[in-house]
Amino acid sequence: MISKIKLQSVINKYYLNGLIEAVKWEITDNKLTIRYTSPNKEMLGELTYDNINLLDSTVGISNTSQLLKLLSITSGDVLLDYVKNGKVFSKLIISDSQFTVNYTLADTLTIPKTGTYTGPEEYNLEASMDSDSISALIKAKSALPESTTVVLKPFKSLDDEFQIDFMFGGDVEYANKVSYYLPNVKQKDAPSDFEIGFSSDVLKEILSANKEASKAKIFINLEGLMKLEFYEDDTKSTYYIVKKDI
Repeated sequence: MISKIKLQSVINKYYLNGLIEAVKWEITDNKLTIRYTSPNKEMLGELTYDNINLLDSTVGISNTSQLLKLLSITSGDVLLDYVKNGKVFSKLIISDSQFTVNYTLADTLTIPKTGTYTGPEEYNLEASMDSDSISALIKAKSALPESTTVVLKPFKSLDDEFQIDFMFGGDVEYANKVSYYLPNVKQKDAPSDFEIGFSSDVLKEILSANKEASKAKIFINLEGLMKLEFYEDDTKSTYYIVKKDI
């Protein structure tokens, strides 16, 4: 059994409000692993959930939007099971005390291949995020929904603390802008005048899907990579976002 709310939360961490539709669910010893890449290749990620009660398997989810619609009619705790045709898992069964829904699984060969980050884990900037900073970044982006880029720059506070300036709308000189300053940043070999841009749309969806995280960290490689890590109970989600030209 798993609570409907928990299952929705797990799914939304890769679904990202419709950014990722088709994935493989890989289950070994009740641990679910899902790897995914955005259609334009600007983001890839991995989700693990350590407490899913399903048989060891690799199954294809081709339409996550439909899966979430089916799941939405259930309530409370739900039971997960499979239907097999021979050796092939053909359906995912989700049932509660009132409903049983059948989700047709896809051939895993039809699921787009996903990348795995294999580059160096070397970063110039590192900081923790709490619920307040996550909420603030979501609000900053929401205030400028038409802006698609967030520009990161160095910033010194009034007490001379080094911070990261997340400037939404910062890629267009005469556009409206909103800045949020992330404190408590560790830095290594970071120049005093760096400027690097990332997709603010992708960042917002990642933060929104992980706003309940008990632990969150951000890492920036100024050569062009942002890494985000979130921990929530028995769930870990990791995202890599490549820079945008500004």
